[in-house]
Amino acid sequence: MGINYFRRDDRDLKFVLTEYLDLPRLLSYPAYQEFSADDFAMMTDEALKVGREVLGPGLQDGDRQGCAYEDGKVTTPAAWKDCWRVLFANGWAAATSNPEFGGMGLPAVMGGVLGDIFAGANMAFMTFPGLTTGNGHLIENFGTDGDRALFLEKMYTGQWAGTMCLTEPDAGSDVGSILTKAVPDPEAGDPRIYKIEGTKRFITCGEHDLAENVIHLLLAKIEGAPAGTKGISLFVVPKIWVNPDGSLGEPNDVFCTGIEHKMGIHGSPTCSLSFGENGKCRGILLGEPHTGMAKMFQMMNHARIGCGIQALGLAASAYDTAREYAKERVQGAPLANRHGARVTIVHHEDVRRMLVNLKSGTEAMRAFIARLLFLADVAAHDPDQEERDKALDQVELLTPLVKAYNSDFAYNLIRDAIHVLGGSGYCSDYPVEQYARDAKIVGIWEGTNYIQALDLVGRKLSMQGGKVFQDWLGQVMGFTAKHKEDPDFAPDMKLLYKAGQAVGDFALRFLQYFKEGRFSLVPMYATRFLDCFAETAMAHLILEQGLLARGKLAQVEPSSSSGAFYAGKVASAKFFCRNTLTNVFGRHLALQQEDLSAMELPEEAF
Repeated sequence: MGINYFRRDDRDLKFVLTEYLDLPRLLSYPAYQEFSADDFAMMTDEALKVGREVLGPGLQDGDRQGCAYEDGKVTTPAAWKDCWRVLFANGWAAATSNPEFGGMGLPAVMGGVLGDIFAGANMAFMTFPGLTTGNGHLIENFGTDGDRALFLEKMYTGQWAGTMCLTEPDAGSDVGSILTKAVPDPEAGDPRIYKIEGTKRFITCGEHDLAENVIHLLLAKIEGAPAGTKGISLFVVPKIWVNPDGSLGEPNDVFCTGIEHKMGIHGSPTCSLSFGENGKCRGILLGEPHTGMAKMFQMMNHARIGCGIQALGLAASAYDTAREYAKERVQGAPLANRHGARVTIVHHEDVRRMLVNLKSGTEAMRAFIARLLFLADVAAHDPDQEERDKALDQVELLTPLVKAYNSDFAYNLIRDAIHVLGGSGYCSDYPVEQYARDAKIVGIWEGTNYIQALDLVGRKLSMQGGKVFQDWLGQVMGFTAKHKEDPDFAPDMKLLYKAGQAVGDFALRFLQYFKEGRFSLVPMYATRFLDCFAETAMAHLILEQGLLARGKLAQVEPSSSSGAFYAGKVASAKFFCRNTLTNVFGRHLALQQEDLSAMELPEEAF
């Protein structure tokens, strides 16, 4: 029996939600007027209880048991069925989904809070409900009224599950090379129904025993379609065919041929699926032919933000474990007092550095995600069209950063948590080694982090002729100008200003490289640019929080728990700027070298 180490505190979650964000603005929207800040605080408390009592206890057992495959069937860890039941029966799984079809209708920012908690408690399990509701949202947005009536309520309430099926054995990031084909089915009596034939690989939760049916969203090419991504269509392919009255029909010739043996997320089956091996697989065309990639990108963009949330949840749980361990583990005397008494390791400088790196890093990620989701809510519900458009532009610009930077940063933070625990961190008695194994996938799936960097420099920087990026940069530079003489944060504002200049120079250089045809320099430095961009964005937000916390600190007793919390927020802002943001300058110096020696090296030298 594994030990439940889930220890998430609610203080920073509630600070971000009710003190940092403009929650009254969201609650003024008709879609959210039935909710209050007290409702969200109560939901946060209840979600933490679910994390502690339902999801957390199964974390280690799920990792050790893993999933089992036999004759096309996948058996999940024993604890998963209760997790599935609780999350769907109480509405948690479909928290931000449409109430008309069984969802709770919560704002995206509240969904982020829940994701932070639940992923931190048990990320492997959370892949199941996350894909199910994400799948449902796509059917809701692009399906017919009949599709919505047929699928959504059963998916949002957990009777059926969902996946997305993109990757094939020879088509990963190069999704335009997929071979799965769709042929109109003349016997169906419905022009939207096609025969499907092909193989998909690396399909998360593609087969399992948690629901009576699995609804696959699958990319395929209709015969005669244009080449590449322009010829891809999107299909709803149930594992078991769904009759017009919603009842289950015959098996739909979808077969799981095996599951992967992986580094982490052992409780989440990564499946290979065969569609139409016997010529009897049917799929329902979702929307118009050849528009599948545009539709699937909506789900993928939501999933990419979800990746950032997964990364945060795991890093925050690693911090929780490292913090508690460091406060209890007695080892040696501090270097400054070598002959003094032995102390808990939280008093040693390098341990303290790693703990503050974990603390400030998770707080910066949480601020970044919260701001992005707040903008998503504004984009969806603000009555002012101009405000909606501006918010949506910023969401599109920042999504690759939240996905890619958070996933890499979280992995590095978890490494620090392992170091804090030392040898114990390397052993499976504590969960930090599992957090590291589980976290690695976040930088790979939903588009590798390199793909995110290419998306950023190839598409997002040029949005509206660069205006969207300039608007973001203008906010950062305006913030530093306003606070450059601040008595506490002046050095940090100076660092942020210089980082903003460096990010702006990166963008100008990329534009120059494109114009001059020096294309190799763009992918060579794209990932480093993304990292610089993200660290600058996060430093801006954590400094906003530091200023807010300083004002709150003056209103409370410094020795109180609130005083300690606000003082910690001030310290986090300073540490992040002086220790993480400063990485921007080394990368910017590397960019100025315009080094292509890696490409000039002959292949035989490797």
